[in-house]
Amino acid sequence: MSIRDDFSEDEWFLLSSTPAMIGAAMSSAAPSGVIGTVKEMTAGMRGTVQGLNDYPDSELITTLLEKAQNWDEAKDKMQDYREKAKARLDGASIKSREELQEHVLKDCAAAAKLVDEKCSADDARIYKEWSVKIANKVAEAAKEGGILGFGGERVSAEESALIGKIEAALGAPTGHLFA
Repeated sequence: MSIRDDFSEDEWFLLSSTPAMIGAAMSSAAPSGVIGTVKEMTAGMRGTVQGLNDYPDSELITTLLEKAQNWDEAKDKMQDYREKAKARLDGASIKSREELQEHVLKDCAAAAKLVDEKCSADDARIYKEWSVKIANKVAEAAKEGGILGFGGERVSAEESALIGKIEAALGAPTGHLFA
């Protein structure tokens, strides 16, 4: 029996999509330009996958990031993910970055509640820590407020504030900003 069996389809989707949504919300926190946005989205994806290296003993993380066995399965998984993500976002009627951030904070709180209820204390802590690490990696990926890469700040006040809100929503230890 896998840890996956402890969750409904909707619950598992919430746990698997929340890290990517954290990346999207962080990317929207402060304007970074096209290149900065690409750097931030790439950092979010890398941070997500980095969970396999950072937490190799976590059944939750390794199962969430389990690779498809073949190309057809990978395509099916991606298509299913896209459809579910689109339906959730369409249902939320998100029209601004503030609405996206509020949606993600609600997802963080719901995901935290799920892992607290259904996972070991260690896996719950790891999921929350991993999620905050992703937020930090995105915040650190590109400078905001500079011109052509000069000046600006590595982590903006808006990004720091959103990281604090993500920590609070997850019930993760606060003040552990990596940035």
